[in-house]
Amino acid sequence: MKKILLFLVGMILVVSCGENQGKKMSGNSVSFNMEAEPASLDPQLLTDMGGFMVSGMLYEGLVRLNEKSEIVPAGAESWDISEDGKIWTFKIRQGMKWSNGDTVNAYDYFRGMKRGLEPATAAEYAFIMYYIQGAEDYNMGKTKDFNSVGIKVKDDYTLEITLSKPAAYFGKTLIMPIYFPLNEKAITEYKDKYATEADKSIYNGPYTMKEWIHDNRVVMEKNSNYWNKDNIKIDTLTAMMVTDFEAATNLFENKELDLTRISVEKIISFEGKPELRKVPDGRVYYLAFNQKNPILKNKKIRQALSLAINRDALVKDILNDGGVKASGIVANGMPGVSGDFRDELGDLYAQYKDLDVKKLFEEGLKELGITPDQVKLTLTADEKGTGKKESEFYQSQWKEKLGIDINVEIITYKERLSRGNEGNYEIIRYAWGPDYADAMTYMELFLTGTGLNVSRYSNPEYDKLVAFAQASNDHKARIEAMQKAEKMLMEDYNVSGLYYQVAAYLINPDLKEVSIKAVGNPIDFYNASIKK
Repeated sequence: MKKILLFLVGMILVVSCGENQGKKMSGNSVSFNMEAEPASLDPQLLTDMGGFMVSGMLYEGLVRLNEKSEIVPAGAESWDISEDGKIWTFKIRQGMKWSNGDTVNAYDYFRGMKRGLEPATAAEYAFIMYYIQGAEDYNMGKTKDFNSVGIKVKDDYTLEITLSKPAAYFGKTLIMPIYFPLNEKAITEYKDKYATEADKSIYNGPYTMKEWIHDNRVVMEKNSNYWNKDNIKIDTLTAMMVTDFEAATNLFENKELDLTRISVEKIISFEGKPELRKVPDGRVYYLAFNQKNPILKNKKIRQALSLAINRDALVKDILNDGGVKASGIVANGMPGVSGDFRDELGDLYAQYKDLDVKKLFEEGLKELGITPDQVKLTLTADEKGTGKKESEFYQSQWKEKLGIDINVEIITYKERLSRGNEGNYEIIRYAWGPDYADAMTYMELFLTGTGLNVSRYSNPEYDKLVAFAQASNDHKARIEAMQKAEKMLMEDYNVSGLYYQVAAYLINPDLKEVSIKAVGNPIDFYNASIKK
């Protein structure tokens, strides 16, 4: 066995402000904007950024990310990996307690992982556990006996995970909430109400949830039973749900919020001020085309709709340089063969810069035997941030370049997640933020049948390339396989990258050492403190 520490090479910003400017806080309390009601705060079920922000403060996974974006011990004080790379043995930290005083042990982590894989749980992130021996078959209902799954409790403080194949980056996935532990008393008592309200869960992280006013706020207080409580410096965290960035900016200026993202229109107002921080966060915004629609079954139609959008104008005029035009799906910051994955592969749309998209569109219409006025499609987007403004831009681009009128439907963020998951859309503006620092976090989204594959993309050759990259320990070979897979994905035009987000935040200069990451919990207060 060999002891290792896995490094997560990703984008991270540690905010450390020195001058005493902005709000004078009373007590160790911080308010921040999580922007929208999370779809869930159940660790095994949540999928959105708001859920990640809150759950990362409420629960203690096996590992955490430090200020250098390295995976470091948390619930597991150490781990070993067998020489063949398949058996991971975790030593659970002794002395940890749940918020109700119960002891945290290996069985709790086992119980959480088992629940994540139970078919009845219907966890969308179950796929991220498929590296584990027998996990996919159990989750898909092909086997009923959990003993066939490579998750074993060796003793009260030893957890063993056996992979079906070596996966060098497996440790990076352990920051995901689906791996978080589960208190047996909590699930037994609350059953289907588990984690639906503040008092319907038991916590083992640095904070406990004291209040959850739906569509308004979540209030978290420091957990007196947390093993590392002496190093947690903020007593109360209040996560507000303000979808309107204009309103959030006003709250910040009125000293009612200490941290919030702001609209691209507001960036210029804060340029040069200590409150403003810009962070490339790895989040890709893209369009997904539902091929159940007979018009969108035609590849030339999908390609024309994608290439008609001027991404340079999108970034400059609509986003005010609050993004970088997408040149594929994988954002910058992911490791490539020897450099950056995105830089090595280049712009996958550049080859089409001189393409006559109107002619391409007309060819697609001819193949379908229809005229432009028969193209009745709806673009669905959510109300957050620039969603409405972007949608109107795409609408105008399609009118100008293709001569068609596309309807725009603006819905709530929560409804957009639901509609995407159900496949209840024609064209949808969607987004994905990386879960861990490897291009696989983007690539595995589009595997056939994957729960988060809202585009319903399915290509056996793509699946083979990604499966190879998942299992290979040959760094060069697996990266090249993913680069080939991304080219294939882009050329099929089931999805189309729009831009990579550059998030602009306003942060109270009295708030120090809050980490804004591109992977895992996007806003992390673990090491944060307040200058009084």
